[in-house]
Amino acid sequence: MDNRVTADDLDSALDRMSREHETVFHYHLTEFMASHLTDCCSVFDGDLHEMLVFTILAQRYLRDQVARLHDEAEAQPEERRVISATRIAAQTGMPRETVRRKLQALQARGWVEKTGRAEWRIAVTDGQATARLGLEDFLRREARRVIRFTRALKPIV
Repeated sequence: MDNRVTADDLDSALDRMSREHETVFHYHLTEFMASHLTDCCSVFDGDLHEMLVFTILAQRYLRDQVARLHDEAEAQPEERRVISATRIAAQTGMPRETVRRKLQALQARGWVEKTGRAEWRIAVTDGQATARLGLEDFLRREARRVIRFTRALKPIV
């Protein structure tokens, strides 16, 4: 079963939503984002730049995990799972030195590790991302938030 959504499907849903439910959509989106960012501020001690750096690393780690779950590919090559501070800076628009400080703070938490090639990745212990233990409550709240958001949008999309 192919659950992929085409660009035409997205455009059609967006056009319908814009015509009929734009205010309702923006309300639910704003509610979701405010709750999400407030929670992120709490988890990351008010440092949303640190959260963004962590999220970029987590995205690379999780892309590999999803591929493994779906047998779409073997494990990603190491170069797909690691990223340099310079590349994170370019992707986020943050100064490279700020990114380096955020990476060092995440390393102090035990959530990321530096590879021998001056690149960074999510720290893993016994096959599990080390950060997961510290983020379990947050991830549960986040899942609930996403479910509420998608249920709120279902009638209008």
